[in-house]
Amino acid sequence: FRRVLFRSGHLLYAADLYHDAVVVINPQSGLVLSRVKTGRRPYRILFHPSGKSFYVSSWADGAIGQYETNSGNQLSSTRVGAHTTDMVWREGVIEDAPNVTARLFVSASNTNSVYVLGASESGDLSRLETINLALTPNQPLGSTPSGLGLSADGGKLFVACADANAVGVVDVTGARSTVLGFVPSGWYPTAAFGLPDGRLGVLNGKGLGSFANPKGPNPLVEVVRDREGIRNDQYVATMQRGTVSFVDYPDAQKLSAFTREVVGNSPYRDQMLEDAGTPAGNPIRAGGPIKHVIYVVKENRTYDQVLGDLKQGNGDASLTLFGAAVTPNLHKLASEFVLLDNFYENSDVSADGHNWAMAAIAPDYTQRMWPSQYARRRLTYDFEGGEPANSPPAGYLWTNALQAGIAVRNYGEWTEEVKHPGDDPEVKVNDPMLQKVSDEDYAPYDLDYPDVDRAQEFVKELNGYEKAGKLPGLLIVRLGNDHTSGTTPGKIAPLSAAADNDQAVGMLVEAVSKSPFWNETAIFVIEDDAQNGPDHVDSHRAPAWVVSPWVRKGTVNSTMYNQASVLRTMELILGMRPMTTYDAGARPMFSVFGNTATAGAYAREKALT
Repeated sequence: FRRVLFRSGHLLYAADLYHDAVVVINPQSGLVLSRVKTGRRPYRILFHPSGKSFYVSSWADGAIGQYETNSGNQLSSTRVGAHTTDMVWREGVIEDAPNVTARLFVSASNTNSVYVLGASESGDLSRLETINLALTPNQPLGSTPSGLGLSADGGKLFVACADANAVGVVDVTGARSTVLGFVPSGWYPTAAFGLPDGRLGVLNGKGLGSFANPKGPNPLVEVVRDREGIRNDQYVATMQRGTVSFVDYPDAQKLSAFTREVVGNSPYRDQMLEDAGTPAGNPIRAGGPIKHVIYVVKENRTYDQVLGDLKQGNGDASLTLFGAAVTPNLHKLASEFVLLDNFYENSDVSADGHNWAMAAIAPDYTQRMWPSQYARRRLTYDFEGGEPANSPPAGYLWTNALQAGIAVRNYGEWTEEVKHPGDDPEVKVNDPMLQKVSDEDYAPYDLDYPDVDRAQEFVKELNGYEKAGKLPGLLIVRLGNDHTSGTTPGKIAPLSAAADNDQAVGMLVEAVSKSPFWNETAIFVIEDDAQNGPDHVDSHRAPAWVVSPWVRKGTVNSTMYNQASVLRTMELILGMRPMTTYDAGARPMFSVFGNTATAGAYAREKALT
């Protein structure tokens, strides 16, 4: 994953990410000479100038290990911060620290900080200071500092803050570092470095923006690839290409202007933590009339692909595949309650989509590793629990709900089926806290298992809650068969899979609307991402549904909302604090809701025969 030549140039040291080791290779013969056991998920390797030892950052352990070069023995381990990633070395003594002869700067992606360690002549490390790269004093986690570089003269530290779309500039000439400001970058910068001519170089992982994809994927058509293996349709993962920027180093006045631009580009403001700006009488508030949130996550569709045929919205019917004849309930719900025609996914694909949907961020591990997995350069899908390096900065939606004392019930999210020879399959829940509140009779993600059967299991539990007279505050439901199996031989046809999913959503809404909990409930239905369809506005535009007696019924709402908006709205209803800077700064869905409830149950549209 990461590699570095030993100072002699005769040996290559490479981080073997999934074996938690550094591999020593003879670059001439290609032979592996030895393996050095490290912390979990080694990321960056950096040699001490003496060559007698080297350091390795542990992505999963939040620590820096020091290892003897000749023997590979571990000399020390220094705890730093969550998701330790990049490291840079700067020579020079420090005032009031006589034993320090150099500094090691370490980025910790799940924090807003870079940590500074002092190194003695022998290489022993000690904590010196923490550099805060937050844009405001109270900004929640989510800057994602993950790439480091020094200016040509060594006086400035450049910090690629991936989720802030900015590069922090830090003066490191003194005993204590000073953040000078920020330079705006492209989308998701992954590296920043000084050039010999004094300029700043930045690698932008996702390029410069998002685009419409009217020639996007169609699950009825087999994907065609060119001789290099690149898809020929407008698929989000191939449309978004990284870029490199070269920026003249700004003077103080220009850097100040750049900093204002970076802060202005962020939707987050500190006052949002204390005052969400809830309109008078609006039900989106803690202690309001809505007591229960049902959060339904579907799979992979764009707005035009499903609802583009609704004439009252901004759709392109020529791109609609799963129209009203296939998804009558999704169309009826959008028309009867509210049509959201300007809703976007923060995510690109399912790997980051379920993280965005549940954690209000995609961890740096997900962002860096999903392109490799989706390109089939590795087969392991490890983005929905179980991977130690993929933890989000502040836990998941259920983590925060349970800590706030809110009852949670989970149906299929973060679960998988594990088969044992000779025994019945077992449902494995990939998060310890979620396991305690998961329905193990609810089938995990499996496109061969009908969504209507999943909905029946949900309705069965709902009936039990009716008898008990009590419903959890947060119910998470995964209904993912609208993903479809595409053109895979022997699998359920895409139109049938979408129709099955539509019926399941209709069953769920109808049952809840006929329950005694209806007047105190809001149902939010989203796609995890929009990767598998075309859209004439943007490849990230997706259908979303909000269903509640408190919704302004029969309206078209073109306010720009996204996945983080849904999370923020649910948090406000349940009285939860936001998880990251994304949901903290998101626009709550106040305009979707009215001040009074409208009575009446939902009547499900039956499947066409």
